[in-house]
Amino acid sequence: MGGRFEAGGSPRGVGRVPFGMPTWLETYLVELWSITTDTGLWLIVGLLFAGVTHAFIPKGWLEKQLGGNGLKPILKASALGVPLPLCSCSVIPVAAGLREQGASKGASAAFAISTPQTGEESIPLTWALFGPVFALARPVIAIATAFTAGVLIEKTGDEATERRSDEATKGGGGGSCCHAAAPAPAPKPACCHTEGADDENPSVAPSLRRSVASALHYAFVTMLVDLAPWLAAGLLLAALVGAAAPEDWIAAHLGGGFLPLLLAAVIGIPLYICATSSTPLAATLVAAGMSPGAALVLLLAGPATNTATMAWVIKDLGGKALAIYLAVIFVFAVAAGWAFDALLGATVTASEVAAHEHGANAIESVAAAVFGVLLVGALAMRFGRLFRTSSDAPELATE
Repeated sequence: MGGRFEAGGSPRGVGRVPFGMPTWLETYLVELWSITTDTGLWLIVGLLFAGVTHAFIPKGWLEKQLGGNGLKPILKASALGVPLPLCSCSVIPVAAGLREQGASKGASAAFAISTPQTGEESIPLTWALFGPVFALARPVIAIATAFTAGVLIEKTGDEATERRSDEATKGGGGGSCCHAAAPAPAPKPACCHTEGADDENPSVAPSLRRSVASALHYAFVTMLVDLAPWLAAGLLLAALVGAAAPEDWIAAHLGGGFLPLLLAAVIGIPLYICATSSTPLAATLVAAGMSPGAALVLLLAGPATNTATMAWVIKDLGGKALAIYLAVIFVFAVAAGWAFDALLGATVTASEVAAHEHGANAIESVAAAVFGVLLVGALAMRFGRLFRTSSDAPELATE
């Protein structure tokens, strides 16, 4: 994106940073600001969408929709997971709660796959960086992957495993959530946090002011604090790649072809990468020469699973379900990346992705500054909790 050099030694189109700063640090900071201006506005918009979804989806609605067996709950779980603002960490207790409330193994697995692969907060960002075709491909492929895995897991299950899974689910499943201070027997479907309990009573209609306050609190406190470490890591790593990685090396080793697709899947599956925070990194890699299909593989395989997700699947759904879970994600991600490069690769080019660095306007610059302040504040809240005394923990759990 912004870290390519011309003869003068500075990123093109960007003035030098003053104060005698070392060239490598100057380059890195310029690249980091360029990426933040590309993404800050869209991250704020995405977080707002997530907050509105949280505030206006009734509590318990997901459990009612996804209960029972058959293909219909699996299809619902695959589709309903797409817009929800849950990462692959916070989706675990929610999926476990769905199992406890009567959702089938297939529906629970489908929800756990489609939810972290994309979301309201990542779709606007993907659209801004990669264009509409790439942005719409992510949720479509997420639904197809989740539905296929859910059906296969449902068809290969057995009643004894179902009973063992039900007992195991009642024993926990929320411990891997990014926010949960203590496991709850029935986690709330919108995330691991339980604000707005009065919404469970349909006779209590919260005022618009309260709903807006709840949406803003969830977007810029609950969710941003949850995602802050991963967003920060994604932006910092994207800037590092953009500033330091030679264009010709990435183009030569991670450009077109089938091998980069396989590498992206193998690297992405065991890692924890959030759908939102990994998007700027993927855009940087494409600008540096990676094929859009390989970036798509990384964005599909990485957020869908990690070691914590695997532990939940094998505990609640069984070893056979885990094998199906991983195989379907791997096959669909690689196949989608190959098909995208072959059929739609021309809709995303390195020059278009990199062009965002030159298009920053006053609104994007202000949004980047605002998002930077919000992110720093969220990081301070997140890591400040690590130093609170144990007597403060019950208060934190109800924020």
